[in-house]
Amino acid sequence: MPRMLAFLLAVLLLPISLPSVAMAAPAGTVVGVSGSCFVQSGGQRAPLRVGQPVQVADTVDVPADGKLKLRMTDGTVVSVAAGTQMTISAYVTDAGGQRQDGKLSLAQGLLHAVVSPMGRPASFEVDTAVGTAAVRGTDWFIEALPGSAQVGVLEGSVNLTSAATKRSETVPARWGARLEAGRDPVPARLWAPAEFQAVITRTEVP
Repeated sequence: MPRMLAFLLAVLLLPISLPSVAMAAPAGTVVGVSGSCFVQSGGQRAPLRVGQPVQVADTVDVPADGKLKLRMTDGTVVSVAAGTQMTISAYVTDAGGQRQDGKLSLAQGLLHAVVSPMGRPASFEVDTAVGTAAVRGTDWFIEALPGSAQVGVLEGSVNLTSAATKRSETVPARWGARLEAGRDPVPARLWAPAEFQAVITRTEVP
C-alpha cells in the first residue's frame, strides 16, 4: 500500500512540473524572406522560413543576398536589410498583445522598424555599439556602421543617445542624425527624399 500511495502522489504532482519545460512564447514571426536568411538559437544555426517564430535571445543573420521581415507580437514590423546581424534582446507583451518592453541589439547593418503605438508608455529600443535609439510609435530606420550609427525618421520621433557621453538628440519626422563612437550625437538635419528612398529600397522585401 505505501508503494501504491507513492505512485499515485507522483502521478498527481506530474502536471505541476510541466510548465517548466514548456516552450518560451515567441517574440515575433517571420512574414517575409528574400534570399538566404538564418537564425542562431540555442547554439544552433538554421535557415529561416515564412511562418517561423523567433524568440528572445535569437540572433537573425541576413547575408549579402538576403532580406527579412518580422512581425513582432505587438504588431511592430521590422524589416532587415542585407548584411545585417540583429539580436532580440527582450520582447515583453501583456495578454492583450500590448508591448511592455522591446529591445533589439544591432551589431551591424540596417533596420526599418514600423513600431506599433501603445495606449500607455512602452519602450522600443535598438542598441548599437555606439549608442541607443528609443521610440514609442514611429516609422524609422537605423543603421549600424563600424564606429558609428545613423537614424532616419519617416513619422514620429526618435531619441538617439550616445553610449559614451549619455547626451541625446531628438530626431523629428523627415529628419536624420548620426552618432560617432565616443561623441555626442550630431545635430539632426532634414533628409532629402533620395536618402529615404535609398534605405527604403534596401529594406523592402519583395
